[in-house]
Amino acid sequence: MRVLICLSAIPVMVIGTSLALRSYQESTIGSAQRAASAIMRLDLQFRHDTDRLRSALETIGNMDLTPDQIVHSLRLAETISGQRYCLLSVLDGDRRMMASVSPPGRSCARVGSLAPPGPVKETLIEAVQKSGGTEDNGAFLRITVPAVFLALPETHGYLMGIIQISRTSAYLAGTSGWEVFSDDSSPVKAWLIMHNGEIFPVCTDCGWSAPPPALVDVLKNRLTDTGRSIVSLPSAEGGYALGAIAGGADILVSTQRTPLEAAALRNMLFQITALLVFLAAGLIGVTLAANIVLVWPLRRLTYSVQKWQMEGVFDTHITRSMPLELQRLGQAFTRATRRLSRHEARLKKAVAHQQLLMKEIHHRVKNNLQIVASLLNLQANQISHPEVRAEFALARDRIRALSTLHRTLYAEDALTSLNMAVFLKDLCEQTLDIAGEAKAGRITLDIRSDNFWMDPDQAVPLALIVTEVVTNSIKYAFPDGRAGTIHMCLRRDGNLVTLQIGDDGIGCDFQKTAPQGIGLKLIHGFARQLKATLTYTGEGGVRFTLIMHLDERLPDSHTLSE
Repeated sequence: MRVLICLSAIPVMVIGTSLALRSYQESTIGSAQRAASAIMRLDLQFRHDTDRLRSALETIGNMDLTPDQIVHSLRLAETISGQRYCLLSVLDGDRRMMASVSPPGRSCARVGSLAPPGPVKETLIEAVQKSGGTEDNGAFLRITVPAVFLALPETHGYLMGIIQISRTSAYLAGTSGWEVFSDDSSPVKAWLIMHNGEIFPVCTDCGWSAPPPALVDVLKNRLTDTGRSIVSLPSAEGGYALGAIAGGADILVSTQRTPLEAAALRNMLFQITALLVFLAAGLIGVTLAANIVLVWPLRRLTYSVQKWQMEGVFDTHITRSMPLELQRLGQAFTRATRRLSRHEARLKKAVAHQQLLMKEIHHRVKNNLQIVASLLNLQANQISHPEVRAEFALARDRIRALSTLHRTLYAEDALTSLNMAVFLKDLCEQTLDIAGEAKAGRITLDIRSDNFWMDPDQAVPLALIVTEVVTNSIKYAFPDGRAGTIHMCLRRDGNLVTLQIGDDGIGCDFQKTAPQGIGLKLIHGFARQLKATLTYTGEGGVRFTLIMHLDERLPDSHTLSE
C-alpha cells in the first residue's frame, strides 16, 4: 500500500522538479546569451576602431604627401583620435620603419619592434601580441595599408597603425565603448586567444585566471562543428561564449550569475525542497489515513480469519469507522463462517458416526470369524480321520488369518489401510502359536518388513499366501523334532513390493506334490488376484518370491505413520 502511494506521487514530483529545472536552465542560458552579446559588442568596438584607423591611414596614404608631411598628418590623426592608437608609423618599400608616432608617456612604441608584416597588396588587418611592460604586454591589432610618397622619383611605401585591445582596468572603466566591463550587476571577463593558442586577458591588471584548457577546446570544437561565428555554453557559475574578432583572433567571454539568476537558483532549490516537504507530508497523511480507513481494518479481518481457522471463532469487530464495503465484507464473512462452522460440526458428527459403525462392523466380522474358526476346530476334534481333520485345521487357520486382519484394522484405527510390518508379524506369531510351536522354541521366526501401508484388498490375498507358506513350513519342513527357522522379508522400492518367505528345512519336490496339494493352488490363485509374479523352489528349504505393484491410491507410508 505504501509503495503504491509513493509511486502515485512520483509524477507530481517529476513535473514539479522539471518545471523548477526548466526555470533554472533558462536562467543559465540567459548567462550564456549575455556572454555572446558581450562578444558582439566587443567585436563591434574593435571593428569601429579598426575601420576608423584604416580610413585615416588610407586617406593619408592617397594624399601624395612627402614622408615628413605624412608623419605630420599621422601625428594630427593621433591627436584628433584622443590618443587611441598605440603606434602610427611610416614604412618604406621593404617594410622597414622610417618614422613613427606614439602617444606621449606610454610604452606602446615598443610594439614597433615586432616583426614587420608580410607582403601587403591591400589593407591588411592582423592580430599580433607583444610581451614587455605592463602597457604593451598583451594583444594588439595591426593595420597596414599601401601608400605613395611624393618624392623624386615617386616611391611606394606603407602606413602602419597599431591598436591595443588588451587594456588596464582603469582604461576599460573610463573609456567609451568598453561599457561591457563596467556593469557591476553582471560581471564580465574576457580573454583573447591568439593564432598560436596563447591566451591574454583583455584586462591586463585585473588578475583574471585563464579559463580551463578543456573548456577552451570544447568551445573551439563547437565553433568549428556548427560553423557559426559565436557559440555559447551555460555553466553552474554563469556562462561562456567564444567568437572571432577582427584580425583573425578569437575572444572568450565569461559572465557570472546575476542577482536575478542567483535568486532563480534559490527559488528553484526552495521549490524543490518545498515540493519534497509537501509530498512527504502528503504521503504521511495519506498513509495514516489509509492505515486507519483500509489497512488496519483489513489486518483485523485477516486476524479474525486466522483465529477462526485455529479456534473456530470468527469476530471481525466491525466499527462505523470502517468503509462501508469492509463492513459488508466483514458481515458476509461472519455469516459464511457461521454456516461453515455448523456444516463442519455436522460433518464431524457424521464422520465420527461412520467411524464408529466401521469399527463395529470390523469388530463383529472379527468375532464372527473367530466363531467360525472355533466351530471348525470343534468339528475337527470330532473327526477321527487324520487327513480330514488336517483339512479342517487348514480352513480354520485361513479364517483365523482373516480374523487377525480385521483385528489389526480395528486396533490401529486404520479402516482403509493396513500397516504391513505390524500385521505380518502378528499373523506369523499367531500361526506359530496355534500350531503349538511358540513355547517349544524348536521353530523360530525371522521377520523383516519395511514400514508401509497396504490396502486391505491387497493385504488379504498376501496374508493368505503367508499363512499357507508358514503353515506348510511348520507341518512339513522340520520332521522328527528338527529345529529350524521360518524367515520372511517384505521390501518396498517405490511402487514395487517384494515378498520373500520360506524356511531352512528339508525342502520339497514341487513336481511330485503340485498335483496333489491344494495349498499351492491357493497360492497361485492369490498371486493371480494380486497380479503378481510368483517364483518358488524347494531345494535346501522352501523359498517363495512374490513381486507385485502397490495400489497407487494409497498415500505414502511416512505420511500415514505420522
